[in-house]
Amino acid sequence: MKIAYLIMAYNNYNHLKRLVHALNDSNVVFFIHIDKKSKMPDALQETDNVVFIKSVKVWWGGWSHVDATISLMRNAISHGFDYYILLSGTDYPIRPNSFLYKQLSTGGEYIGMNDGTSFNKPEDRIKYYYFDGFERRNLKSIKTIFFLLLERTMRLFFQKKSYPFKQIYYGPTWWALSHECLTYVLDQIDNNKDYIRFYQTSWCPDESFFQTIIGNSPFFSKCTTNLTYTDWSSGRPSPALINQNHIKLFKKQIEFNGAFGTYIPFFARKFDDSSANTIELIEKELRN
Repeated sequence: MKIAYLIMAYNNYNHLKRLVHALNDSNVVFFIHIDKKSKMPDALQETDNVVFIKSVKVWWGGWSHVDATISLMRNAISHGFDYYILLSGTDYPIRPNSFLYKQLSTGGEYIGMNDGTSFNKPEDRIKYYYFDGFERRNLKSIKTIFFLLLERTMRLFFQKKSYPFKQIYYGPTWWALSHECLTYVLDQIDNNKDYIRFYQTSWCPDESFFQTIIGNSPFFSKCTTNLTYTDWSSGRPSPALINQNHIKLFKKQIEFNGAFGTYIPFFARKFDDSSANTIELIEKELRN
């Protein structure tokens, strides 16, 4: 089972090192994208199976997140892995690595998705025009205020007239896809420029772009939910940092019910540089 881990990171590099160490094996390669706005990590630079790809500036909610993900995919695809697993740099495995290998050996595509739109993922995200290249959450920035006002003004006069797909799908950013499925996705990207242009002006396209390609493809019937546990229940800041209470939950429960169906998580997020004690407990209680 040859696996490519595609990792998006921009901070918490001590934890990133822990993540790579936990997943490292003779059958894996790590392709890592560091946000161009961030300093490159000192660690991992000399590791043989870690590849830092050319960086782009990634802005929350913008097309640049998808652009960086596609770059990770293109860098990895030529090596012919069995699976490609997209992670954030704040993820961590909560089961032994053999657990993942056994799960992937059954085949299928691990990407959570629902059709249509929802209260949390409204059609407004793709119906109207949005801009990339600014810090959307920094409401003290003149640049941010300008572009947010421009977007609201444009809503009064413009909206996208037609969608270049049969059905919209949405779901979590993170996934694990087979070589055949990833090849299909990249082929669609290369040969459907209207689709690219449509999503380049959407908000949070990383939560719909890949799902919509796969949802309208022959791979849809092979899809199950994704492999990452995230706790959105604790308010702000969200998602919650994984703590000892989560570890107790993971010890009692392997299968979970989520918004995208029943799933068996191998990863959890999020963690940060201060999560060393939590990681130590996971290694002792869950991964030993």
